[in-house]
Amino acid sequence: MNKNYPISELQNLIEQAAAVQIVLAANPRFDSVAAALAFKLALQKRGKPVNVIAASAMTVEFNRLVGVETIGQKNESGSNLVISLNYPLDQIEKVSYNDEGGHLNLVVEPKAGAPRVERNQAEFSYQGGQSGLTFIIGANNNSDFGSLNKELNFNEAVFIGQTQVGSAVGRLNILDQQASSNCEIMTALISDLGWMADEDIAGNLLLGLENATRNFSGEASADAFEAAAICLRWGAKRAASFANRENQGRTFTPNIPNRPKTNFRPQPAKTFDNRTNKPAATGNPATPASPDWLEPKVYKSSEI
Repeated sequence: MNKNYPISELQNLIEQAAAVQIVLAANPRFDSVAAALAFKLALQKRGKPVNVIAASAMTVEFNRLVGVETIGQKNESGSNLVISLNYPLDQIEKVSYNDEGGHLNLVVEPKAGAPRVERNQAEFSYQGGQSGLTFIIGANNNSDFGSLNKELNFNEAVFIGQTQVGSAVGRLNILDQQASSNCEIMTALISDLGWMADEDIAGNLLLGLENATRNFSGEASADAFEAAAICLRWGAKRAASFANRENQGRTFTPNIPNRPKTNFRPQPAKTFDNRTNKPAATGNPATPASPDWLEPKVYKSSEI
């Protein structure tokens, strides 16, 4: 797609980043979430560590998108792994580590009589160290980032969307007011970067395009259709229409109005009188003609 986006600058930033974090504002649009998840999947295919966070929890409307369950709400842009235990500190005897098996093993030893630490009591996060590259997708002037406002450095983030976010300058801005959706922008970026896309990436993007353009109604531009064509080539499948999904598996019964029953009596077949070349008279059936009726008549003198 010929969008004239700063592809070289974007590629350099991604290659230099140790990790990538994608941020969504509170109550994001469907196509913003679709674009963010497609971008995450594309980055993972490139071997880049990446996570997506949002200022609000995802609702059921986003369940059709691949990877929506991985969206968190904590800022994890750092590179230092932090392991937190939801366990009373006064019941821990000591914490140690070893390298058995060639791996780093952290050993948490509870005090005598205390219950063991269960797996679901451990939480993992990142902080400090070498910071990753932050992308903010689909935000606008009215976006609310909640508690993330204090944790995000907007001037160092890369903005991708249709409008500017307040007065934030951004490390790089890829803004396209003429685009029909954020998924249209993201499709162009992935295509122009020359990245390989799969069915999951393409499916998320196509769902976002369909949602933003109301199934490619009058609001859809030529670029929206071009983006959809690219997604289909990547393996996306168009969903059946709502009516077809609702009626799938049902049988159709025509609505025939009830009519009063009538007593039907068969009528006798009409006969044809060959002698007069007219229909026979109603009543008794006509007497059939004699076999010699059509033969020439010969009269004898004795009969005159």
